Amino acid sequence: MTPEEASRIMHEQGWFYKERTRYKSRTKYVYAKRRRGKIYTERYICPLSKLGSLTRQELVTKLASQPLSEA
Repeated sequence: MTPEEASRIMHEQGWFYKERTRYKSRTKYVYAKRRRGKIYTERYICPLSKLGSLTRQELVTKLASQPLSEA
């Protein structure tokens, strides 16, 4: 899956695609971000290097799961 495909799938599910570099790291990671009112929710997806092996179903499953803080 390419970043463009992941972005399109995230938009269909109501999320935004975001690439981030963690503190003092050179590795980029893929996150999904959504706004509900004034609160932003971010969901970790995978390292950018592993995005190619991610399937559409795995991405949708990660977006649909509840984070521990909202459960």
